[in-house]
Amino acid sequence: MTEPTTSAGRAGTHRSAAATATQSASDDQPAITFDRVGVRYGRGKNTTDALVDFSLRVTRGETIALLGPSGSGKTTALKVLAGFVRPTSGRVRLSGRDITDLPPAKRGIGVVVQSYALFPHMRVRDNVAYGLKARRMRKGDIATRVAEALSMVSMSDYADRLPRELSGGQQQRVAIARALAIRPDVLLLDEPLAALDAQLRQSMITELQGLRDALPDTTMLYVTHDQAEALALADRVAVMRDARLVDIDTAPALWSRPPTGFTAAFLGGANLIPVTIGRVSGRTALVSAGERMLTVLAPEPRTRWAPGAAALVCVRPHDVVVTDLGATGSTRAVVRSAVWRGPVTRLSLAIDGLPDQLLEADVPGRSDHRVDAVVGVRLPENAGVLVDAGDTSGATGSPT
Repeated sequence: MTEPTTSAGRAGTHRSAAATATQSASDDQPAITFDRVGVRYGRGKNTTDALVDFSLRVTRGETIALLGPSGSGKTTALKVLAGFVRPTSGRVRLSGRDITDLPPAKRGIGVVVQSYALFPHMRVRDNVAYGLKARRMRKGDIATRVAEALSMVSMSDYADRLPRELSGGQQQRVAIARALAIRPDVLLLDEPLAALDAQLRQSMITELQGLRDALPDTTMLYVTHDQAEALALADRVAVMRDARLVDIDTAPALWSRPPTGFTAAFLGGANLIPVTIGRVSGRTALVSAGERMLTVLAPEPRTRWAPGAAALVCVRPHDVVVTDLGATGSTRAVVRSAVWRGPVTRLSLAIDGLPDQLLEADVPGRSDHRVDAVVGVRLPENAGVLVDAGDTSGATGSPT
C-alpha cells in the first residue's frame, strides 16, 4: 500500500526482476517483529521496567490486540514500534528492516490515539491531509487521498467542519482517516474507543471490523484493556501483565483453553477453582475440589497435569446453571450477593463441599434470588478446563 519508490514504478512500467525478488523476500518476513525488547526508566535503585524481554511476530494483514490492565506494558510496546520511545534493549523490525533507530516520521506507520489529537483550528479535510502535506505530495494527489480516506470512515459529508463541531465518535473517525491517508502498511491503535460512551463504542467496533475487512493487507496492532474489543477485532490476542507478555493465541483458544489463571480471569472473568489432579485419561481429568470430585477438560500437553499436582479449573459464569434446591444433579448453594447487569443477574454463591470458594453465576434477566436464599447449582458435564495454578491478582478485565 506504500508508494512506489523506483523510477520504473513511478513511470508505470514493470518492476525489474531484482526489485520483484526484493519485494518477495520482504513479503516472507513478519510485518512486525519485536525481538527481546526492553524499556527501562530511571537509574540505579529507582529504575522501573516498562517492558521486559518482549518478543512478538505479527504477519502481514494480521490484527493483534495487546490486552492487559493499566501498567502492563501494552502502550509502551506500541510507542516503541511507533518510534515515540527508544528501547533500552532489543530490536524492532518492519518486514525485516531494522527501524529501532529510525525517527517516527520515517517509519511510515499510521497511529490513532485515544485523545484523537486533531488540530482544533483545522477543518476535517486539512487534518486528514496533514501527513500527506508533510510528505510533500502534489495537491491533486492529496485531495484524492483525503477523499478516499474520509469515504472509508463515512465522513465525506463532514470535510469542511472543525473538530469542535463533531461528536466524539466522529472525531475518532477523522483520526482514523488521517492515519489511513498515508496508506500505511502498519496501523497502530492505542485504546481508540476508551473515551467513547458504551453505545458509540459498540458502533465503532462495527466500523473497525468493516475497516479491517476492507484493508486485508494492513497489519494492525490494537492496544486495549477491554476484552470485548479484543475478542471482536483481533486475529490473535496477546495478554500482558507487569511489563511482560503472558500468553498469546487466537481469541477463541484463549477463551476456551486459557493457559494461565491470570488470562482465564482477565479474559472473561472466569471462576477459578483450586483443585488437586487425580486421574488423567485422554483429554479429561478427574480432580478433587474440597469434598467434591469433578470431571474436567485437560488441554494438551498432558505432561502439564501430573496426578497429585495443584491446578485451577476455569468455569465461566454463564456455564453455571442455577436450579431449584434438590434438582437432579445439583448441589446446595447459598446466595451471597445478586447484582443485576441488564441482560443477566450475576450471583455469588457459596457451594456446599467447596469451602472458602465463591462461585459466580449469570442467570438470564432480572433474577428474584435474594441474599441468603438457598438454591441448587449444577456445573456443566465437563465442569470446566484445567489451567496452571498461579498468581491471578490484578486479573480484572472489563466485562463483555
